[in-house]
Amino acid sequence: MNITDIRTKSPLVLTYANFVTPQFVANVVNVVGASPLMSRELAEFKELAGIANAVIINTGTLQKVEINDIIKLSQEAYQLGKPVVLDPVAVSVPFRSKAITQFLASGHVDVIRGNAAEIAWFADIDFASQGIDATGKGDVIEIAQRAAKKTGAVIALSGACDVVSDGQYTQTLDINVEQLSSIVGTGDALSSLIGAFIADGLKVPNVMNAMATFKLAGQKAATKTNQPGSFTNQLLDELFVIDNIDVQNFIKESVLNHG
Repeated sequence: MNITDIRTKSPLVLTYANFVTPQFVANVVNVVGASPLMSRELAEFKELAGIANAVIINTGTLQKVEINDIIKLSQEAYQLGKPVVLDPVAVSVPFRSKAITQFLASGHVDVIRGNAAEIAWFADIDFASQGIDATGKGDVIEIAQRAAKKTGAVIALSGACDVVSDGQYTQTLDINVEQLSSIVGTGDALSSLIGAFIADGLKVPNVMNAMATFKLAGQKAATKTNQPGSFTNQLLDELFVIDNIDVQNFIKESVLNHG
């Protein structure tokens, strides 16, 4: 999907949210024209997965008792043919590493969205000891490609240089918007936004379309304010009015394809 399709079809994005950023995430999904829905209740997962067009699992505040719940939600989505996006917040922390390992073994995931350090975990790359610079384009491409090959998922690595890869085909968007990292929850919001863009099909360009839309809106917002509070509101405003022609031109000018 592109932004015009989303505004026409209003896909329902179900997010298993953390308890830190759900309102901001819901607002981002809503202002682009999709329909946000949040739930952490096991009893309704099957019903909600049935009506959703995409399912997002955010592990930002995951507790031990919830591990089987997110596995169950991913299984329900898979059985119903709904794409699943995983946002593995701080996955290198031991408890979270164990939880995500268990999830990968028993659950289902189509897209993994994270920063360079988080995606490096899936690639079995020691981010710290290798001295990998998260802003280094070559490094993040390798991280994303290796993670995609190891997990079988499409990788959406976000940061100064965004990378989307299925292990064979890779796209990069090497434009940094520093203000996006000044707000808690932009990564969470991007993960759910990706869900809206892949509601009608999981393809690398669809995922990049979501990331480019978010980054272009951030770039536009940053020209109007550099203060985090007003930037948050301006980002929502830019996402609300962003035009598909502008996004596609931005992609043509800024996104590189790697075979």
